[in-house]
Amino acid sequence: MKPEGRASATIDLRSDTVTRPCAKMREAMASAEVGDDVFGEDPTVARLEAHAARLLGKEAALFLPSGTMGNQIAIKLHTQPGQEVLFGAGGHTYRFESGGAALISGVQLTPIGAEIHFSVEDVASALQPDVYYCPQTRLVLIENACGTGRLFPYEDIVAISEFARER
Repeated sequence: MKPEGRASATIDLRSDTVTRPCAKMREAMASAEVGDDVFGEDPTVARLEAHAARLLGKEAALFLPSGTMGNQIAIKLHTQPGQEVLFGAGGHTYRFESGGAALISGVQLTPIGAEIHFSVEDVASALQPDVYYCPQTRLVLIENACGTGRLFPYEDIVAISEFARER
């Protein structure tokens, strides 16, 4: 058993639900200054959002308490009901988000590739014909998830992004 408060050599990034705070983390949480975030009165959240905005060179940032919430908001912002979203067949959005994309955004999820990884060729072959009776492919969701322990190759992200923007 490792001493309380000491970091392990292994960091478990499978999910935000498997972490266990140590005593020092619990103490920091208990003594943190808090406020009502709904009214913009939580200084910790405000500092986190300001820091994230600076890091990303943006005017503002928004703290979301889960990756699922971030996924669903991103899909909603980039699509209209009846459109199609392409994503890796083993992706979290499809397998572990309770049909949220269909329920919240009214979109069709179309799995491609194997697990979370797919290629620009997979995207090209999955595109629907541009006819009124097929959903318009509007979004390609690239999930660089730690849950599988594998990263989506950067070169493939660039190629898929360029292909999608050209279309």
